[in-house]
Amino acid sequence: MDGYDPTWWQHIFDETYLVTDARSVCCPLTTAAEVDMVEATLGLNSDDRILDLCGGQGRHAIELDKRGYKNVTVVDYSQVLLRVGLKDAVRKGCSVYFCRGDACELGLADSTFDVVLIMGNSFGYFQDDSQNQKILQEICRLLRSGGTLLLDLVHNDYARQQFRPTSWHEANGDVVVCRQRKLLEEGVLVREMVMSKQSGLIRDVTYFARLFRPEELEVLLAHSGFKQISCGGTLISHPKPDDYGLLSKRMLVTAHKP
Repeated sequence: MDGYDPTWWQHIFDETYLVTDARSVCCPLTTAAEVDMVEATLGLNSDDRILDLCGGQGRHAIELDKRGYKNVTVVDYSQVLLRVGLKDAVRKGCSVYFCRGDACELGLADSTFDVVLIMGNSFGYFQDDSQNQKILQEICRLLRSGGTLLLDLVHNDYARQQFRPTSWHEANGDVVVCRQRKLLEEGVLVREMVMSKQSGLIRDVTYFARLFRPEELEVLLAHSGFKQISCGGTLISHPKPDDYGLLSKRMLVTAHKP
């Protein structure tokens, strides 16, 4: 498990992901709790232009739409998740707009949004922080003056103190998910093996999750053009204690474009 494909994020978020991570990303109670946090933290206005960046199937965006926020856009790289989200939005009568894009270079107009969200530890896929900073610079460009960024990230201290090198859970009656973790200075390297009781190995992939110390994030955000940076928030959104990988406890970060 010493190496990994740095483009892992381009192909892991598919139908299998919606099974292996269903406890987190397909749970209405979890999504509602996370959106409660968004509202409480940001004090949103109903007419805010909100970007759910790396938003997957748009579970947060659809919940926001249900609560009266009608200018919500989802951008994600995964065509699979975008198709799932669009179908769900149509079924629920939501007006969420779905768009495929790379967070490093979105191609959208300057000063388009009042709020940008990156939820569910969808920031920090790169071990090299110059790549992570590109995303923050792109977000700053997209925000209007006075706009706000909210990052929902792995809680560095909790992840290191509660580190478990192995875990497994049954995703459903057929699929078992096994994870081997290696703690590095920069983050966590995870080998994920997904197996079917009926048909054998489904997937064997290794991916990386950056663990940011607050002071590291403050530097990255400041160098990307943000002010009024706060890394003091925390989030526990799952209804019961368990090993939810890197999503058990998270750090909430807010920053503003001056």
